[in-house]
Order: sequence, then C-alpha cells, then structure tokens
Amino acid sequence: MKALIWLIALAALAVGSTQIAVLNTGYALLIVPPWRIELSLNLLIVSLIVVVALLYALTRIVAELAGLPERVKRYRQQQRNEEARALERGARIAFFEGRYQRAERLSAEALKLADSDEIFAVNALLAARAAHVVRDYERRDALFAQLQQRLGSEHLATSMTMAELYLDERRYADADAALARARAVSPKLTAALKLEMRLRQREEKHDAVLRLVDQLQRSEAIDEEQALRLKRQTHLLQLRQQQLSPRELKEWWKRLPAIEQQDALLVAELARAFIAQGEEHEARVLIEKALASGEWSSELALVYGQLQLNDEEQIGQLQQAEAWLKQHPNDAELLLTLGRLCRRHSLWGKAQNYLEASLSVAPSAVAHAELAGLLEQLERDDAANRHYRASLQLALQQGAIAH
Repeated sequence: MKALIWLIALAALAVGSTQIAVLNTGYALLIVPPWRIELSLNLLIVSLIVVVALLYALTRIVAELAGLPERVKRYRQQQRNEEARALERGARIAFFEGRYQRAERLSAEALKLADSDEIFAVNALLAARAAHVVRDYERRDALFAQLQQRLGSEHLATSMTMAELYLDERRYADADAALARARAVSPKLTAALKLEMRLRQREEKHDAVLRLVDQLQRSEAIDEEQALRLKRQTHLLQLRQQQLSPRELKEWWKRLPAIEQQDALLVAELARAFIAQGEEHEARVLIEKALASGEWSSELALVYGQLQLNDEEQIGQLQQAEAWLKQHPNDAELLLTLGRLCRRHSLWGKAQNYLEASLSVAPSAVAHAELAGLLEQLERDDAANRHYRASLQLALQQGAIAH
C-alpha cells in the first residue's frame, strides 16, 4: 500500500512538472562579459537543481571521508566491547558453576579489552571475587587497587565488595574502613547496614549491633520477628561474655523493653547469671515473675529446680512448682524439677513418683541419672544401676545425633 501511494505521488509530480514546463515559456539572460548567454527558464531551473544536488553529494562524500577514521575507531571499540561482554558472560557462568580459576582468567582477559568504566568495574569485581574464593588474596587486593586507581576510592560497588570480602577474611579494620567509604556515598544503604551488623557481631560490639538492628527494623529491611531474634542473640552473648555484678544485671534488665523481658531464653540466661553470682533469690523472683506474666517455658521450670535456696524458701519453691503442675501436668521438665525438690526435702516416695512420671512423658538421660541417684540413696542398687545404664545409653544416643 505504501509503495502504491509513493508511485501515485511520483506520477502526479511528474505530470505536474511537465505541465509547468510546457506553460513556462520564459527565458533567462546571463551576462558574463564579454559573453551573453540566453537560455530557457526551465533549463535554468533544472541546472540549478542538478548543481545543488551535486554540491550536496560532494559535501557528503567529503564528510564521510573525513569521518572515516573516527568511524573505524568506533567500530573497533564496539568490537572490543562486544568481545569483552562475551568474556564477561563466560566468566559469570564459570563463577556460578564453581569454576573460579576459569572465571578469574576470563574476567582478566575482559579487563584488557574494556575501555568503559562500567565494563571494567564489573569484570574487575568479578575477578576479585573469584580470586577471593580460591584464596588468592594478593591478586584480589591488586584488583582492588586497580579499581580504586581508575574509579576513585568513593566507588560504591568497590567499597561494598571490599567490605564483604575483608569481613569474610576477618580483616575487620579493613572491612570497617571500606564500610565507612560506602556509608559516605550512601548513608542509608540497607546492604551496608547489614554488613556493618555482621562486622559488629564478629567484633562483639553488642551495643552497636542492637543500634543497627533498630535501624534495619525502622527501614523495614528486617521484620519484627527477625529483629527480636537478633536482639535475643545479642543479649544472650552480652550475658555470657560480660562479668556483671548483681546490681548491674538488674539495671541491664530494666533497660530492656517489656517484650524482650518476656523472652524465656533471656530470662533463663539471666537466672543462670544470678545463680553464678550466688543470687538464688533474685533468680527465683525473676523466673516466677516471667512464668506468671508470659508464656509457659519448660526450660525456666528446669532452671527453677536448680536453685539452691534456704530451707524457708525451698518450701515456697516446692509449693509454687506443684501449683504449676496443676496447669501443666504433662511437662517432663517440671516433673523432673519436682522430683529434685522433693528429693532435697527427703520426700523419697513423691520424688520417685515425679521422676518416673517425667520419664514416662519424655525419657531423658538427666531424669534417669536423678532417679538412679535417688534409688542409690535408698540402697536399691540393682534398680539404680538399671537407670544409670539407661542414662548412659540415652546420653550416647544424643551425642551421636548431635554429631
């Protein structure tokens, strides 16, 4: 259809031009002394059109010839870039296949062909990662030096890659410096915050970890459940690694949000810290408050039975545990705790009943050992030996599963 329209248009133009030429009978007089030229106006118009067309064609030819070296240069550069991209694709595939030496070699070849900063950066970073995986740290650092020399020390991709790989190598000071450069370029970059959190975790800077968790949660990079899990892990490390006095433990606990104070694992760890300081009463109050206000925790019930309280408090401790049993009659750890408490009070029959009930709910090496000790006290050596053997067998099985 388009060709037909063009054909009709050309035919109309030809007919129109012919009619105009027939009707136009004028002459043009050109005087160039000593010559006098008289010619048809139609011929003059055609001659002008031809001359203009020739001049235009000549100008285009000159321009094309003048720009030929530049076009050849661009063509060659385009070919080099295409070859570099092909090498880069091969390097990426080799990297994901786990063929890291091949990936590093192909990326290095692509670097020699790359003229643009983007192609150079991609291949240099890929080669650096491949060299890092095969532990060629000298080659990796040489690539980092090339990247910084060409792209500057504030190149974000380079800084982030350096931080990640140095962190993996445990070069914490270098990783921190690289992260500082990344933050200077993009202060709110989520990936940089996550990397910094990992770094602070490795450095055991717990306050910094908690601050970063709050930042990540506010930026919605992690959800509430992830944040609580990270905070719990950090608080547990704080309790295990820091030697705090009972007063400092209380102050530290008061600073925690209420939702974290309901975490059974944290309560159990804090109770153990109080026990280690000889503050058995504080541990008892802490556990009873946690179980009264939060969800039931078998682990807390087990820690509760490990408290070494005075005679007066032990009576209240036993009464409290029996009150819990009414609500949780099939809790093996609580039954074990009651067995221990009754054994301390020389309530041999009740202790045996509780320990046997614990074993019937969930057999454990600890419950078998506790019952064996009780039976040994009662001079029932054969029964005690059976439970000692059962305790050892369960302990060996659990050890095998753990390994």
